[in-house]
Amino acid sequence: MSQHQFAGWRSMAASGLSALVLAACVSPAGIAPQLKPLPAPAAAPAAQNSFPSERWWAVFGDKQLDELVDAALRDNPSLAAAAMRLQRARILIDAADAAYGPSVTLGANPTQQRFAEHHLIPAPVAGSVRSNNRLGLDFSGEIDFWGKQRAALDGAIAQEKLAAADLQVARLSIASSLVRSWVELDRLTRQRNLLAQQLAVREQTLALQRLREKAGFEPGVERMQSEAAMASMRGELRTLEARSLLQRHLVAVLAGRDPASGEKLAAPSLQIDKAGLPASLSAEVLARRPDVAVSRWRVEAATQDAAVTKAGFYPNVNLVGFVGFQSLGFDKWLDFGSRTYSVGPAISLPIFDAGRLRASYGMKTTDIDAAVAQYNQTLLDAMREIVDTLSQLDSADRQQVELQTAYDKAREVESLLAQREKKGLINHLPVLSASAQRLVAERNLADLAAFRFDSRIQLIRAIGGDGAAALPALLTAANKKDPS
Repeated sequence: MSQHQFAGWRSMAASGLSALVLAACVSPAGIAPQLKPLPAPAAAPAAQNSFPSERWWAVFGDKQLDELVDAALRDNPSLAAAAMRLQRARILIDAADAAYGPSVTLGANPTQQRFAEHHLIPAPVAGSVRSNNRLGLDFSGEIDFWGKQRAALDGAIAQEKLAAADLQVARLSIASSLVRSWVELDRLTRQRNLLAQQLAVREQTLALQRLREKAGFEPGVERMQSEAAMASMRGELRTLEARSLLQRHLVAVLAGRDPASGEKLAAPSLQIDKAGLPASLSAEVLARRPDVAVSRWRVEAATQDAAVTKAGFYPNVNLVGFVGFQSLGFDKWLDFGSRTYSVGPAISLPIFDAGRLRASYGMKTTDIDAAVAQYNQTLLDAMREIVDTLSQLDSADRQQVELQTAYDKAREVESLLAQREKKGLINHLPVLSASAQRLVAERNLADLAAFRFDSRIQLIRAIGGDGAAALPALLTAANKKDPS
């Protein structure tokens, strides 16, 4: 039979079967999904077929951070579990694809059988016990008139895409958590160093106050205030040291290492100015987020799963056959005259099943609605995260102007007082007081710099991560650099 003839036969058979479907008692009529996905920005062609590079952190120029993140993405157990889910999904594609092919089995059935005296077999075989032998190839294959197998394959492909996107979600989450933890360790380190400088200034101030008190120039009140302030600073220093230690443990664990190994890490050397402020962000970045991709493929998988169930309402057409040898007795089992074959369609159509098919299909459509609702929520959350992060960065920019002004003024006062001391117009105490004020302003700037850096990391995560090559296009270098 030519391919053209087969296509014509298939078309006529489909028309005839459609007529049978119209007369069937079991119907999917009235069952359909209720929710619609929110319109999502279209991704660039490359983003539709591949995910952004995961090495976006390399732009910050900290080799030690690069090694930690690489270790985390290599050794983290949750990533291994996600990778196994992806491997399983790919095996399911092979299983679904195999459903397209025919099934062929070789069977040999030598059996002893008593033939009934009052049945189809006449005497002398009737009433006797003889060997009934069968050797042959059985073959069968479903003709996919209604797209059931195609839907099953598409559903398996959707599951594979979902698992691949889910793996990217895990990678992005681990990488961003580790980078943010590293930024916090950098902040704690800077604060501890600045606080140590404050303590050194206080110690000089206290030494001068003791001399003035001994000489009778001061009653001792200023000395006691300095001692109280220093005790508070030492307590804060101990707290910062303890938090730094815990942060080191956290970084090591996130990297898949022993917590104690974090104590041997060198101080961070992040190039904060490399993480520029975003000049503009297109809404298309939402399509790059792996969690949005997960939700989108979950909708597709649920849709194809429902399509498989819906195909159960229509006639199931299988082509079955047999070719081989069949005989009574072993002596002529394999003779040429014992050859036999059969071939033909096997058609089944559900007429009444007490509502089982409709209930099953109804559940599948609710699965689609649930997946659509989750996709819509993920899309809205993604939009909110980007808008919130941009708002944080805008607020930080305004704070930067004020705190930078405070810092500049504090340095100016310190410089002027130092000049007056050189001329012998004042003693050293006012200069030390100005130095302390300048260090307070510098600590505030350091905290703000860490906040801005962390917000940029959150923005990178909010847009789905990106590679170092693509990052400058999304995060343009700022005009003002963070203080280091």
